[in-house]
Amino acid sequence: MSQGLNVSILGGGSAYTPGLIQGFIRQSKHVPLSRLVLMDIDEHKLSIVGSVVDQMLKASLPQCRLVLTTERKQAIKQMDFIICQIRVGGLPGRHIDEHIPIKYGVIGQETTGPGGFSMALRTIPAMVEIASEIEDKNPRAWLINYTNPTGLVAEAIEKASGIRHISICDEPMVLQESLAAFLRVPPENLFFDYFGLNHLAWARRVFAKGVDILPQLRETLEHTPLEKLEPLFGEEILKDPKVRTELRNTLRIFEKTGMMPSPYLQYYWFTGEILEQQVQSGRTRAQEVMQMEQDILADYQKAAAGEKPFETLRGGKWHADMMVGMLGAIANDARQVFIANVPNHGALPELPYNKIVEVPALVDARGAHPLAMGIMPVEVRGLIQAVAAYEELTVQAALRGCYDTALAALSCHPLVPSGEVAGHILDDYLRAHKEGLAYLRR
Repeated sequence: MSQGLNVSILGGGSAYTPGLIQGFIRQSKHVPLSRLVLMDIDEHKLSIVGSVVDQMLKASLPQCRLVLTTERKQAIKQMDFIICQIRVGGLPGRHIDEHIPIKYGVIGQETTGPGGFSMALRTIPAMVEIASEIEDKNPRAWLINYTNPTGLVAEAIEKASGIRHISICDEPMVLQESLAAFLRVPPENLFFDYFGLNHLAWARRVFAKGVDILPQLRETLEHTPLEKLEPLFGEEILKDPKVRTELRNTLRIFEKTGMMPSPYLQYYWFTGEILEQQVQSGRTRAQEVMQMEQDILADYQKAAAGEKPFETLRGGKWHADMMVGMLGAIANDARQVFIANVPNHGALPELPYNKIVEVPALVDARGAHPLAMGIMPVEVRGLIQAVAAYEELTVQAALRGCYDTALAALSCHPLVPSGEVAGHILDDYLRAHKEGLAYLRR
C-alpha cells in the first residue's frame, strides 16, 4: 500500500467506535489511515465519540485527518472502505423487538428468532439503499458490513446490488480468542473447521499445529469444575457478564455434542431456561444496554475533557482486530483466512448455492472466497436448513415488501411454535414499528 487509506464508518457515533479505532492504531503499520470519516444521524453521540477519536488520532495517528458528518454522501464519496455498523430504530427499536415475543412465550433476542426477524425487516431496506448509493457514487469502494442481523443483511445486498462487500461477525473471533487463551497460544495459530449460518454455526474441529484440540478440551471439561476452568479463558473474554454466561452455555453444549457452537445456539438448546430468565428479569437486554450506553458516553465525555483517562468500554479487541484485519487483507492482497459471511458457492453442498453462509474464507484484493467445509453433521443439519429457509423468506419479504411472505418466514422459524403465534407477533411488530414496517403490504 503506497499511501494511507480513506475509511468511513456509518454509525460512527456508536460506543463501539473508539475500540475500533484502537484496532487501526494497533495495525497502523499494515493498514495506514489517511482520512477517517465518522458519519451518524445522532449529532450528540457523534460529537462525544468524535472528540474521543480526535484525541486518539492526534496521539497515535497524527497524519490521519478526521471528519465528522451527518451526511451519508460525505462518508461514501472518495472512500476506499466504508464500514457499516448502523442500528435502524436505535436501542428503543431493539427493546420492541425483544419485548413483544416474550408476551407469547417466545425468546426475545436481538438477532435470533422474532427479534432478529423484526430487525431484519427494518434494516434491510436501509442497507439496500446504502448499497445503491455506493453503487451510484463510489462503485470502487468496499463495504465492510457489521450491521446485524449480518447474514440476512449480506443476503439482501447480494441479491439487490452489485457492489463489492463482505459481511462479518465477531462471534467466531470471540470463540477463537477464548480457545487461544485456554491453550496459551496466539489466536492466529488456530484453524477452525467451521460451518453454518451467522449466529448458528459450529466448530467441528479446531486445529493447532495440525492437531484437533477439541477432544483435549472435552476431556478437561469432564474432570474440571467449570468455576476452575473459566479463568483459563482469559480476563478479556470474561469481563462482560453476558459473555461469561454465553461461555458457560457454549461449554455445556460442547460437552453434549463434541462440537464448539456459536454462543447463540444457547437459545435453541436451553430455550425454556433462557425464556424463564427473561420473564423473571422483567427487563430486555436492550434496556440494559441503554443504561450501559449512557454511562459509557458520560465516561467518554469526561475522557474528552481530560477529566479521566480514556478506556474502551464497549466492544472487545477481537471486534476491532477482525474488522481492521479483514480490511487490511483486501487492501494488501494478503490472502488471509477469516471466518466471514459469504455466498455459499458449494462450500456447504446441503444449502442453496447462493445462500449466505458463515465459513472460513480466503480474503484477498478480490474479496472473500469460501473454503469447502463439506457435508454437515446430521445432528445439526436440520436446524441449519430450517433457519436457512426462514432467512431466505425473510429477505424475500423485505425486498418485495410482502406481508404474506414475512408471515411465512416467521412461521417456519424453529423458535416460533405456530403460525398463529407468528401472526400475533408480526402484527404487534407492525403496530409498534409503524414507520419502519409500513412498507409491508398484504
